[in-house]
Amino acid sequence: MKKLLFTILLLNISLFSFSQTSISGVVTYYFNQYQGNKPDVGASVIIIDSTKTKSFDYKLYENYHYGKSYQNIYFSSQLRYEKYLAAFKKTEGKKKYLEDNETFRKGMEDAKKDMENQMKQIALYNHETPEKSAKNSTDLYMQLLKLDDDLPKRTVDGTGHYNLNINPGVYYIYIKSKNRTNRLDILELDGKIYIKKIKIAENENKDISKNFELE
Repeated sequence: MKKLLFTILLLNISLFSFSQTSISGVVTYYFNQYQGNKPDVGASVIIIDSTKTKSFDYKLYENYHYGKSYQNIYFSSQLRYEKYLAAFKKTEGKKKYLEDNETFRKGMEDAKKDMENQMKQIALYNHETPEKSAKNSTDLYMQLLKLDDDLPKRTVDGTGHYNLNINPGVYYIYIKSKNRTNRLDILELDGKIYIKKIKIAENENKDISKNFELE
């Protein structure tokens, strides 16, 4: 009986020793149309504990990221509208192109509706003017600049992988690219960024991967 209890105790200790809570993932970047994605060797992954960095405002990143994303979609819809408009004007009043003209008109209407919906989202993230866009970028830049240097950090290896053991809780995973930059934005001048808020439980492994694409 004593041997059985001892065996169970050793088993529990063994399981406890090997149990771990961690995050891991693969970070890549788009190289070109021929070689596709490559490991983002040298990219950094920083773990921000929400309980220790209580002043961290995730909304700043949402405003920056989603505002910029919807803005890019808006510009695509605007370009689509302009193409339909040009085609509409060329075929307007010509009996030979009545059917095409109607198609172009509907295309303009659809593009305009998309632009209106996208502008609502842009406004939701305070990104509808160049001044507001710049403020989103600056505010987030200043917040990231104030982060403690001793935060848990990993550097992406030669295969694009990283792994880091953490305690259960709520975290912000901050990934900064080494090989993909945005020279039009001071925030991403030396590396594009990605931040994700996660909640991780005991003995859970979260996969937080990211591919940095061209804009």
